[in-house]
Amino acid sequence: MARQQLRFGSRRLGRDRTPIDAAPAPPVGETLQLARERKGVDLYRAERDTKIRLRYLSALEDGDYDELPAPVYTKGFLRNYAIYLGLEPDDILDRWRDEMEQQRTATRVAVIPPPMPIVEPGGRRLHITPSMIVAGLVGLVVIAFVGYIGIQLLRFAEVTPNRVTNPADVFSQVDAASITIAGESGPGARVHITGPGDQAYDVIAHDDGTWTQEVNLARGQNDFTIVATDPVTGRASKAITITINVPLPSPSPGSSATPSAGPPITLTLSLTSPSDGLVSTDGVIVVAGTTTGGRINVTSTYLGTPDSTPAPSGSPSPSPAPSGSPGPSATPVPIGPGGDVAPSISGTFSATFNFDPGRWQVTIVAYAADQVPVARQVTIVVRAPGPVIQHLQLTIENNAAFVRVLADGARVQNGQLSVGTTRQYEASEQFCVRTANAGSVHLVLDALDLGLLGADGESGSWIVKSGLAPVRAARPC
Repeated sequence: MARQQLRFGSRRLGRDRTPIDAAPAPPVGETLQLARERKGVDLYRAERDTKIRLRYLSALEDGDYDELPAPVYTKGFLRNYAIYLGLEPDDILDRWRDEMEQQRTATRVAVIPPPMPIVEPGGRRLHITPSMIVAGLVGLVVIAFVGYIGIQLLRFAEVTPNRVTNPADVFSQVDAASITIAGESGPGARVHITGPGDQAYDVIAHDDGTWTQEVNLARGQNDFTIVATDPVTGRASKAITITINVPLPSPSPGSSATPSAGPPITLTLSLTSPSDGLVSTDGVIVVAGTTTGGRINVTSTYLGTPDSTPAPSGSPSPSPAPSGSPGPSATPVPIGPGGDVAPSISGTFSATFNFDPGRWQVTIVAYAADQVPVARQVTIVVRAPGPVIQHLQLTIENNAAFVRVLADGARVQNGQLSVGTTRQYEASEQFCVRTANAGSVHLVLDALDLGLLGADGESGSWIVKSGLAPVRAARPC
């Protein structure tokens, strides 16, 4: 019925007999373009909304029907696009059929496409620009830095491990003059052991964290405190205290168990501190040990200045000057400290005395009822406080190595050293050791074996101080 209607312009005459509009109807493409512009959208927006490819929308508006697909698809595009633009789809389709029949002779209205290039959906490619590369590198650096900070925080928050493996029990009993204490800590950790009296030991843990140290034992109770310090963070572990008891001597054969029948035990005296020949710079001397007696008496005799030669052993003491006559020297002889010390129930005793500078002979005597007193004598030297001198021994092992050593900032070594070479250096503050092969440089600081400076072939500078493991220096020596 629609095809039988007479068409005039944009109006049709059908059964409703509407008035005739004699103005010629614009082409379908122009109608579509005007409707789209009234709607206020561009071809890109129309493409997104209708899901019709932009090239086909442009062809419809240009009247370029050669660029359109088969008629069956073009009809579908026109119907959907007309509905989207608010036009009558059947009217648009009829006009399109008329234009298809006259496309060879009809004048087409050229539709100028937008100035923006037409890009098919899905054909866009990601273009990597220099700014994108820089942004990516900055992001990687930030992530790496945050990760490094996190690892360091976790490391510094971690407590240095410390465990004693021998003896296995906190309280143990051993009948020996010494014992080997063993344990586990972090690699390179410095383990400090404090024992009865002035006993102090330092040992560096191996790469697997294990360490061993032989300590002296005295009769009675021996308490040892063990602390491990991380070489990098300097954090100390929790202190572990172990007690090793050395049995006291048994009563003499034939003696009765009752005190009234005779002496219960043989009088003994063992010193753990001070050692004979001890040199002190502060004059604070701890006299400690074990005994089976009931009283300890400590006396001291001045032997001369710290650098004087001691008198031969067994020589009589100088006789005092006659009363009223001047002595050989107007300098008064210092009076040595001393006094009585009461042993504990376990037989241990300890007392602290302050000595003036000089060479002293300290006599410790143990007393017990009906027993002959037992005495021990040691000689100590007290020097006036002065700079502490550290002694560093450097030995080349495995392979020859270039070594530079600074002692308190002064260069004392700079050159190639062959295998087996041993050198000694002194400093009051610190050493700086630079080498091109740390795996061949073996260090001993004040009798403390620090081991090899680093790995084989490793180069760098290390700061060496008393009480600390070698630390890599920020600047070369």
